[in-house]
Amino acid sequence: MDNKNAAKLTAGELAHCWEQLMNYSMSNVVLEYLTLTTELEEVKSLCSEAGSISKSAVQFFESVLRSENYPIPKGFNIKDDLNPNAPKMYTDVFILFYLNNMSKIGMSLTSMALSDSVREDIRNFFHEQLKNVSSLFERTTTILLEKGVFVRPPSITSTHETNPIADKGFLGNFFNDNRELTAREANELHKNVFMNYIGKNLLIGFIQSTSNQQLMSLLQHGKELSLNIIDKLGDILVQNDLPISMTWDTNVLDGKTSPFSDKLISYLLDQLNRDGIASYGYSAAVSIRKDLKTTYAKIIADVYQYEENIKTFMIKNEWMEKPPVALNRDKLAQG
Repeated sequence: MDNKNAAKLTAGELAHCWEQLMNYSMSNVVLEYLTLTTELEEVKSLCSEAGSISKSAVQFFESVLRSENYPIPKGFNIKDDLNPNAPKMYTDVFILFYLNNMSKIGMSLTSMALSDSVREDIRNFFHEQLKNVSSLFERTTTILLEKGVFVRPPSITSTHETNPIADKGFLGNFFNDNRELTAREANELHKNVFMNYIGKNLLIGFIQSTSNQQLMSLLQHGKELSLNIIDKLGDILVQNDLPISMTWDTNVLDGKTSPFSDKLISYLLDQLNRDGIASYGYSAAVSIRKDLKTTYAKIIADVYQYEENIKTFMIKNEWMEKPPVALNRDKLAQG
């Protein structure tokens, strides 16, 4: 379908195109660095594949915005935001986990974008992109399993009962609860614990290599926040005699030179927080125990405050680009 003859973008389509253009332009830079520093050929191939997915996405979104006469955000590029001489910061095992997690987030965001799209060319692109990120997820998962390092969610021993719930006590209370975890609740706890392990290790590398003291303070705060979340959610698993994910601190090397610009690190930090809020919100929605809902609500409140600090820092440094907004009709009427 020719963009020139397509219907005007809906608000949802415009938002997804703009946001994913920013995300994929950042991913281009990150994946270029990972490709340069990866040692295993199979991991290098995955980084290259993911990079191709990102580059094609950037080209598509730029063409769509250009056809709409909408300004294309600067985003990120290899020239301004990558130090190609930076030493290897993360082991290949960590890179595999990072790619696996990135593909999970990609599937979630792409499926949401697809469901919000109306125009045929937009729908076709997101449909194809969903297949691409799904393929990346399959390949990274397979390699992690083959290497014996994949961290499986806990298994539970079910009572195999399917009786209706007759006691409203099953909902628990808002402060603590001894009721056994449902399979969904256990999985959500594990998922969020492991997501924070990945984020924490990513930040450890940034902390040891940045020279910007304000950014370092934000990164340290983010690391402490991740540790706090790991402790809170991990304790609930332990109380229910379920294993928590093992740490991956050893996957951060001793590089002291930052591979990325402070602007890119700030944006990536903000993206991690947005992804986290989405995950905690979903986990709260599908959890039945009230104490779990309370715990997730407190975590979301903490992450919201941290996100505001990050955005304030980005705005102060003029690193935050303005997303598409509706026209202010009252201001226009005033001339």
